Amino acid sequence: NISNRGKASLQAQATPLGRYKKAIADAIGSRWYYYVNNQMGLLNIGTVEIRFVVQPDGKVRDVKVLSNSSNESFASVSVSAIVEAEIPPIPEEVAKFLANGRIEIDYSFTI
Repeated sequence: NISNRGKASLQAQATPLGRYKKAIADAIGSRWYYYVNNQMGLLNIGTVEIRFVVQPDGKVRDVKVLSNSSNESFASVSVSAIVEAEIPPIPEEVAKFLANGRIEIDYSFTI
């Protein structure tokens, strides 16, 4: 299970930011499910919470594990899914509303 937190009104898919965050979730989710399915025997039940920043070009920076109730393998799989996701550049219609031109996101991964 993957979830991201934030103000519900900003996450609405009817908004440009909501659509972009959905694209981020889809990109990360496809990598995460692939890694989890391939390494299930190494992973413990638990939750890892991760914070990261998406730059204007779609590149991920400043990935930090905030908490982890599983094992290091699960945290590693989750970080890899974020770092290797093919996130599109931030659309102009979204970028104009961002103070720093980047988006900070908190994700929670649970197995």
